[in-house]
Amino acid sequence: DATFTGRHARLAGATYRPRPVQRPHPPLWIGASGEQRMLPLVGRVADAWHCFAAPDDMARKWAIVAAAAEAAGRDPASILRATNLSLSEPWDEVRRSAEAHRRAGVGYLVCSWPTEGQARMEEFVDQILPELVAA
Repeated sequence: DATFTGRHARLAGATYRPRPVQRPHPPLWIGASGEQRMLPLVGRVADAWHCFAAPDDMARKWAIVAAAAEAAGRDPASILRATNLSLSEPWDEVRRSAEAHRRAGVGYLVCSWPTEGQARMEEFVDQILPELVAA
């Protein structure tokens, strides 16, 4: 529970349920592509890495993350890799992109809401997502 009294706001016994994972800690996700500071940080401490890179660039960037993880005594395979997937592209391109990222080691895709709206999202969920999950 949290209690706070500030200049403009006050809380008394505020709670949040359900609580996030507490032990050992909530999963730490870091979205980064900076090769000098951020990717080594991902390797040292992150539970998941959200990469903003084309599949071809991910292998090079992953090598930096993996080297930092190993130097810190961590198993690089314990770090989940994630990226964005645009649902506004033609479906064949969405499939190609998802497959290319899968081959690059990405295990988690964050799908952007398509500019075409809910009907496009429903089409993705009904027709494309089952293919991606089965792959």
